Amino acid sequence: MDLQNSPNKPLTPIRQQRRRAQRMELIESCPYEMSEDLGGGTIVMHQGEALSIDISSGGMLLLMDQAPQVDQVIKVHLPTPTKSTNSLALVEVRWTRPILADTPTRRYLVGVKSIFGPHFYE
Repeated sequence: MDLQNSPNKPLTPIRQQRRRAQRMELIESCPYEMSEDLGGGTIVMHQGEALSIDISSGGMLLLMDQAPQVDQVIKVHLPTPTKSTNSLALVEVRWTRPILADTPTRRYLVGVKSIFGPHFYE
């Protein structure tokens, strides 16, 4: 049976509930570093400022000006309650979505999972 031309093919994919943990709003600037392999032994480091949107015990939602690859590991400097220092965390990109807006600069929502560093919150 040809699923591409099937009249019973769903128009939109069925989505599962992804949020397993309670989320807390956290609007803070988070410096980040990520690498990109250009091949031939060339690696480029990108640095920037992400904006955290919300946070949970296992991950966070970032607003970024770059679209990292799914499964890419990024260094994120998380704000601390005293705001005098940042804590370093390694996070893995789980998904990326562009934001459609009438601005000259593209922005992306990026869902990340904590793989090393302080727990985001418990």
